[in-house]
Amino acid sequence: MAFVNVSMGNPYATPHVIRPFEYPPPDGYETPEHPLIGVDRHFRIAAALQQAHPQLPLIGSGYSYLQEFMLHAGAANVRDGRITVVGVGRGAFAQPDFVHQIRQHGRLDRKRVCRTFSYCTALMRSKNNELGQFATGCPPFDKEIYGPIWDKARGKE
Repeated sequence: MAFVNVSMGNPYATPHVIRPFEYPPPDGYETPEHPLIGVDRHFRIAAALQQAHPQLPLIGSGYSYLQEFMLHAGAANVRDGRITVVGVGRGAFAQPDFVHQIRQHGRLDRKRVCRTFSYCTALMRSKNNELGQFATGCPPFDKEIYGPIWDKARGKE
């Protein structure tokens, strides 16, 4: 194997496990735990797997909840051998040029950091359309593209 992404949970049944969030998805799913417990779970399990398989490049998950601090946590995890690569999922929806921001400015654009509003999760969980799933992105930060999709998902066409 070239690499393995370490993730967990089911976005349909337990979105808090796979995507720790500050704000519940608009469909009303409430997290049963503080989001930092979920971040810690991601980090601990990834570190245990990396320690058990030090030659296998592992991609860690669970960083987006940390918002602009995800870079610091990721760098620490890589430095300490807890993970090989930091994976960014929904955080890249909100700021797709995040690598450019880091390289050019040494930090993320605070105004475009994923706030874990959970709209991307709600789009993914919306199955009431001809495709079986709506395209998933960040309606709050990419209103031009995902605003109409969000309206359709909410039945507000």
